[in-house]
Amino acid sequence: MRSSFVCCLLISTALHAQLARFVPCMGDQPLRLDTPITLPDGTPVTITQFRFYVGHFAFCRAGKVISRNDAFHLIDASDSSSFFVELDATTAALGDSISFLFGVDSLTNVSGAFGGDLDPTRGMYWAWNSGYINLKLEGTCPASPYASHAFELHLGGYLPPFASARRIVLPVSGSGPWAVAVDAAPLLEAADIRTKCNVMSPGEAALRLSSTASSMFKHFFLSPEDDAFKR
Repeated sequence: MRSSFVCCLLISTALHAQLARFVPCMGDQPLRLDTPITLPDGTPVTITQFRFYVGHFAFCRAGKVISRNDAFHLIDASDSSSFFVELDATTAALGDSISFLFGVDSLTNVSGAFGGDLDPTRGMYWAWNSGYINLKLEGTCPASPYASHAFELHLGGYLPPFASARRIVLPVSGSGPWAVAVDAAPLLEAADIRTKCNVMSPGEAALRLSSTASSMFKHFFLSPEDDAFKR
């Protein structure tokens, strides 16, 4: 009897769950790490790491929240299994928009170290600054003035005036599954990696680039048979 109940519970949960997929990309193509590419402005780059936090999901209808998921998720371009976030499909289908936080909010930052995706051992935490890194974008660019030609963009900060987490609001299309294209190109262009190669702490540069990074997220509908990246 217990096994039958558990089986029914799992089936019920699956029926009411929906996966949202975050797709790291560069322009209209999937982002491929360690592969040379050219930015729209002609700058050649090779991306070696692209990671960021999203969390505090909410489906809304006419501006009112009808479903919430307050967990945080670390999306890592090197791990496709991290691209998927489970949401409540029943209430999601009734919504006309979805919002989520890009980055980690101030309350979570001051609440101490967490496990799971927020575990500091995942390399997204400034121990010296006691705060989470919202986004890491690293790679190489031949135009970089450094001998290694490397660039590192580590964006974060939770204290005013440099609080850098951003609320993203996107329209909901259809009944799912949903996907969000995350285009790193605008951030690379705004960072001017040819001359300013490193942002490694909270401050004006991180705040400015975090505002640019909030424009990376672009919603699109992904049909069930669509295994490849498509617009």
